[in-house]
Amino acid sequence: MRNALIYTRALTALVATTTAFAAGSGATTAPAYASPPAAFVAAKSCGFEFTYSRPSVYPPQIKGNGVAQCDAPPEEHFLTLSLEYKQGGQWVTAAYINDSGIPPGPPNSRSYEVSAACYAGTWRVSMSVTGRLQGIPFVFSDYSGTREISTSQCPSR
Repeated sequence: MRNALIYTRALTALVATTTAFAAGSGATTAPAYASPPAAFVAAKSCGFEFTYSRPSVYPPQIKGNGVAQCDAPPEEHFLTLSLEYKQGGQWVTAAYINDSGIPPGPPNSRSYEVSAACYAGTWRVSMSVTGRLQGIPFVFSDYSGTREISTSQCPSR
């Protein structure tokens, strides 16, 4: 997965540091990883990937899709997938879905889809996830590439 391991990388480094301090004596120092070893991170992470690099147009609808999977399931995983359009220089949410299910481990994944009425303009898909892994909260967000929708594809607002 393209974004696999990203949203728990910092969390795993924190867990590794805490574990090293708890296991050693007061004189022991834990390694501080700017980027922990991938083998260590992979055992305690989730990943998300947009199915397509930008929103898909199926007039009269526009859709955004993604998939997630977890190598080790977190205690909580709350994902929001949104379709956004640009209006006056600001991103506006046209539609969103929320999902609190825990994504499965490989080779399986959990699929997400959001759809909205299609209108001409600039669109993107947005995702955000909050959760808890080994008792520690985490937050992650990402955006797809943008898509310009012409009036020949969908009507004006």
